[in-house]
Parts: sequence; structure tokens; C-alpha cells
Amino acid sequence: MIWPRASAQTWSIDTGRASASFSVRPVWLRRIHGHFPILEGVLVRDPARDTVAVDVRIDVRALQMGRAAWVIWAQSPEFFDVERHPWIRFRSDPFPVSQLPEGGLIEGQATLRGVTRRIGFTLAPVECAAFAPDCPIRAEGAVSRSAFAMDARRLSLGDSVTLSFEVMLIQAPDPMR
Repeated sequence: MIWPRASAQTWSIDTGRASASFSVRPVWLRRIHGHFPILEGVLVRDPARDTVAVDVRIDVRALQMGRAAWVIWAQSPEFFDVERHPWIRFRSDPFPVSQLPEGGLIEGQATLRGVTRRIGFTLAPVECAAFAPDCPIRAEGAVSRSAFAMDARRLSLGDSVTLSFEVMLIQAPDPMR
């Protein structure tokens, strides 16, 4: 978790209005999609530097897919290995607040299956006041399965896994009160 300094402003992800999804393409089929309804985290703004950073966790145990057999496979040691690694986490590097309305690349550290690697997500332009409660913030990025030790089914499953997020923020309680 990001520990805000006294001058920092913290917004929590509204867990009731947040979601994440993934997709992967088998060699011979259309994409397989999954939905993660449990997502939590914070966005911390540093007014002195005019930057923000995000810390997001996805509960892989709550994965939902079109077929029960796909959920069993995706949560197995072959893919997400939910028994040993129930969370996916992304912690961004600080980026300028001005990037929220413009969109662009957000880089940081992702932890998946116990492996941490630098990755980037493309932030979609935010079309309203970024810190408004009803303002969706969307990002998408691709991770390499092989970079995160997801080596099973290399001949039948593409290496790229697309992760997408949509979150809304709520003002977090002041930690100094």
C-alpha cells in the first residue's frame, strides 16, 4: 500500500463500482475473457509535485468467466495459480495529474503469480473531473505470460494477456484525524 505523506490527498477505489477483466487468445479460437468483480486500491495525489500514483489489487479468487471449466483452468497452477497467488497487484510510478484528462502511458510494478515485473498501462483520457465520484477512470495493458512464469500451453495459447480496469474514486478518510 502507498503510505501518503501528510500533504498527500488519498482517494479510494469505490469497490462497488470497480471492475477488471482479462483476455487471452488461444491459437485456434476467439479470445477468452474473464471478469474480476473484486478490485481494491487507492490513488494518492501529491499536491506539492502535482503527481498521482495508484496502488491496485485484483482478487483472482472472485474470477468469473462464461464457462465453469474456464474458471477452473484460469485459477489453476497453469494460469493464475490462485491457490498460491490470490491477488494481482499494480503499483504505478508517480505521474503528472495533467495526464488524467490527456491519457497516456502509466508505468509501474505488477505482481502476478508471485513475480514482479515493470509493465505499462494505457490510461484512457478522463472525460470529467478526475476526482469526481462519478468519473470512470479506465486503463488497459498487455502482459507477457512467459514473463510471469505462465508457461503452460505455450503451443496453444498466445503469450499476451490483456488486463483492463475501470474504477471510480471516493474520498478516503483523512488519516491524520
